[in-house]
Amino acid sequence: MKKIKDLLRWLMLLYKNALYQAAKILERTEEKTVIFEAFQGRSVSCNPKALYEEMKTNEKYKDYQFIWSLRNTNRLDLKGENTSVVKFESFQYYRALAKAKYWIFNSNTRPFLKPRKEQIFVQTWHGTPLKKIGCDVEKTGNAMTKFSEISRIYTKESKKISYMISPSEYCTKKFISAFRMKEANKEDRVLTTGYPRNDYLFKATKTECQEIKKQLQIPQDKKVILYAPTFRDNKYSAAAGFEVANFIDFCKAEQSLKEDYVILFRAHYFISQKLDVSQYKGFVYDVSKVEDINTLYVISDILVTDYSSVFFDYANLKRPIIFYMTDYEEYKNNLRDFYFDVEQLPGPVVREQEELVKYIKKFSQEFEPDEKYCNFNKKYNYLDGASTSKKVLDMIIENKYN
Repeated sequence: MKKIKDLLRWLMLLYKNALYQAAKILERTEEKTVIFEAFQGRSVSCNPKALYEEMKTNEKYKDYQFIWSLRNTNRLDLKGENTSVVKFESFQYYRALAKAKYWIFNSNTRPFLKPRKEQIFVQTWHGTPLKKIGCDVEKTGNAMTKFSEISRIYTKESKKISYMISPSEYCTKKFISAFRMKEANKEDRVLTTGYPRNDYLFKATKTECQEIKKQLQIPQDKKVILYAPTFRDNKYSAAAGFEVANFIDFCKAEQSLKEDYVILFRAHYFISQKLDVSQYKGFVYDVSKVEDINTLYVISDILVTDYSSVFFDYANLKRPIIFYMTDYEEYKNNLRDFYFDVEQLPGPVVREQEELVKYIKKFSQEFEPDEKYCNFNKKYNYLDGASTSKKVLDMIIENKYN
């Protein structure tokens, strides 16, 4: 059965490659066309969204054409005078790739997608890594991708990158290593700029936050806990995908927190299953389908996560972060391992729910970023601000590096 699936997958990739090659014959590169893609067409979000919004509002790019690659193309908000949508991996998608001068993506592309020499592929990636990624992964606990394939995927990606966007010197070093950029003679193509997507965190207003809560039907008078765990590499099946990673007993949490708090549960985008939280209505909200996680950051009073990179961005807000790592030893020793020790994290690491609840209540009463939190931001978020998107566009389109 596995051999049949592998054969079918290979034939499908062959077919898609044929579509792409045909598209390159039909289309010529257009200097002022840009294609954006976030999480392989799953949303309009992250760094591609931030760069798109800057281009849309900047007079310098008023005569550019913008294309979004999406799995769900029913997006009236993106269909206008200079913006269009193509269905991810359709023939129109490949034609758009062949036509666009600039590709702005935030995740790995198919191995057969190779930009022409005159095209510029901007790999923004989608987070500062705590857990090891790409060629740095040394564990074999990934149930979806073979250990031997991970290195090939990232190495091939580096060969097509024109520019890679990095939020810090730390991240630049990890990207160069994880993507083997030195071997591709492209280490100087990793631009240490800050993250465009974090511009919003410095610009969101109180009125906007109130409106977001209203749209999500979240009470305005309660403290908001954002719970955003990552997926587990070894919890995957072909039929169901990755399992929902939930380590909070919502029944017990409701008993001690419901009066003053609500929990927003945000599953990783790999998770296709829906978590049923209907029995906790008014206390737990499944916000996994909210397109842009930034809107959840700005309305949250506390972040609870584990090994996800979300805390790097959230730390810009200087709000409490609690690391709930119930399976720390298994994750570290058998799945991914980390780039640095958890003792450096900008918040307490807890293993038990009782301790988690204790910190939630404590931080709700009083919180001030301590020295460790401040040093964390100085190392990982020192370049973020309200205008990083403009700076990045100046570099990749205007060739301004100073």
